[in-house]
Amino acid sequence: MTYGIWWATVGARHAVPYSHRQKMKIGLFTEFSYPGKSEHQTYAEVLEQIAVADELGYDFFSTTEGYGKDLFSCSPFPLGLYVAAAQRAHRIRFLTGIISMPLHHPAILASEIAAADLLTNGRIMVGIGRGHPWVLNRVGVSPAESTARFEEGIRLLCEAFKSNYIEHLEGNFWQIKDFKLSPPPVQEPHPPIYTAAATTPDSAIFAGKIGHGLVQPGYLGIPFRLVRGLTDTYRENLPAGRSSDVVLGIHLHVARDREEAIGDGALALSSQADVFLRSSQSRPNLTGVKEAYATKSASRMAFEKLCTPEKARAAVAAEGSDIMAVWGTPDDCIEKIKFYVDAIRPEQLMLNIASGTLTQDKALKSMQVFAEEVMPLIRGW
Repeated sequence: MTYGIWWATVGARHAVPYSHRQKMKIGLFTEFSYPGKSEHQTYAEVLEQIAVADELGYDFFSTTEGYGKDLFSCSPFPLGLYVAAAQRAHRIRFLTGIISMPLHHPAILASEIAAADLLTNGRIMVGIGRGHPWVLNRVGVSPAESTARFEEGIRLLCEAFKSNYIEHLEGNFWQIKDFKLSPPPVQEPHPPIYTAAATTPDSAIFAGKIGHGLVQPGYLGIPFRLVRGLTDTYRENLPAGRSSDVVLGIHLHVARDREEAIGDGALALSSQADVFLRSSQSRPNLTGVKEAYATKSASRMAFEKLCTPEKARAAVAAEGSDIMAVWGTPDDCIEKIKFYVDAIRPEQLMLNIASGTLTQDKALKSMQVFAEEVMPLIRGW
């Protein structure tokens, strides 16, 4: 079965009428990796990407949070990055994708988010997750407690966001006493909250039960069937009356020449996967098992089969849409994105273009071609 026919066949099977959807929000994500360049250069490039994205009409920009020396990210303070970016980019919204909830006292985090929301004039979107186990270990937080800390933290965070006076609120990990949020956020009752669910059903179930949004990082090479299953699980657990708000991440590279797009896409995705693998292999053993993705088999298997350009090209060609990598001409990308939108029905689409060792000029060019030749059609569906 050929690549194009496979997409068309499966897409038709899961078609959902576009006329029934609200306007699709489209944003960008970067892991903030910096192989082959300095942290200083990386910050300058990301700030430029945000400014260009704002000019091109993208709806939001997202990056992650991490602490300590890791090639895959040098972003310990995404809220600070966004406050700086907002001085030049006056329209685009900012998603923290993700903040590691187990590392943060809920009252302090609520205060930082509220201040950033004020300084960006109400443009913060809050992505929260459990975080990477090796980062938790670096600051003395047990990964075994990450789920309990995450669930308690997000509940206390929402209490703090109510801006009511809290005389005494006690959890197993944190206490809040004599506290009233100041400044309050611009967005009422608070900036939108999204929970990340990369591979585990429990995260998707929790995201649904608390009634907030869901971030699905399909750009990591996580199989499409798993991403779709987690999205279904999230929606099945939403409280009555709560609307779905899924941010679907995919890896993307678009160019007017198909071979150029596939070559650059394979380079970007494979070098990002290689960064994750090399980081995990060099990381000290702190918990009795090699840290990183040892317990996340879907992620680790994806990284291993995508870690060179040749492997990435072969895997995407062989597995089709199961690897959520959209590379090609504008028409190719429209066809492939249509499949994912039909099958998963996301409310927002998040494109990972700037990744791995892809050069800044190629990332910016792909952003421009997508905005000019793909985005208008997608928004019109």
